[in-house]
Amino acid sequence: MVQLSEKGISYKAAVFMLIAFALGGMFLSSLLSGPIVMLMTGEPVSSVSRILLDPGHQREMQVVQVVSSVMMLLLPTLFTAGRLSKRPMELTGFRKTVSTRQIGLVVLITIFGMILSGSLGYLSYQLPFPESWQRSFQEFENTYLKQAVQMIKVDSVGALLVSLLVIALIPAVCEETFFRGGLQNYLYRSNGKIWLSVVVVSLVFSAIHFSAYGFLSRFALGMMLGLIFQFTGSLWLSILFHGINNGAAVLMIYFQRASGKTLEAIIADRDGSYWGLLALPLVVYFFILLKKDRKINTTETDGI
Repeated sequence: MVQLSEKGISYKAAVFMLIAFALGGMFLSSLLSGPIVMLMTGEPVSSVSRILLDPGHQREMQVVQVVSSVMMLLLPTLFTAGRLSKRPMELTGFRKTVSTRQIGLVVLITIFGMILSGSLGYLSYQLPFPESWQRSFQEFENTYLKQAVQMIKVDSVGALLVSLLVIALIPAVCEETFFRGGLQNYLYRSNGKIWLSVVVVSLVFSAIHFSAYGFLSRFALGMMLGLIFQFTGSLWLSILFHGINNGAAVLMIYFQRASGKTLEAIIADRDGSYWGLLALPLVVYFFILLKKDRKINTTETDGI
């Protein structure tokens, strides 16, 4: 049976609608990046690519990052939800109340989930990929890490706070709105299969970061984020997990750079261990408690 939204649009159609709006937002944000950089620097539009790769233009990179996240992820999801329901914020999961117990469990899942994710990242570097694959993977990884590190300023506490806002909080809100409040939400409502919806969206979530060595760890994080949303119906709890995870990464890079560690040394750091895999049983246990705390609800006004 086709599941219809409050306004009579099928949730399967909503998935494609959301993707189409996101592609449109990506196109518009790319068009806006030129004028934004030109207004901030006085440079011609033809210099945009060079400026956005220049460590001396962190502020411009941060502004473009925020605009892109909002236009590609946040606005398309809210616009799609508005086409499906008269209460788009409820449908997306923004208005679901949460308990102190749920917050505590999510914080514990976040802590041990980050430990588990770190070991999965270390494991990815130990896998026996063909040498040509390793070179390609490393190029992607270096490009990704270089862009991330260059956006984090270390010259003041104020700059750190801006970096936390731009790299941790805003991406957490925008990405969780799109992937969990939008894509996973509509997939689940269209097929009724929790694990299929969570796995598919987690695969997409990890893939769009274009990081081969980080794919496994981000997939695991995506699974945890998806299950948090699925078991609670609250987007804010997924945002909490995502924001803490991103913030911890920003702080780690910040203190490394503040201590004098070079960009090249940070990128080349492959330290880790398998001990973090022992966190898996704890993560599973806390999820069992989280699921027991609230039965899954699939009504229209209850998010999931």
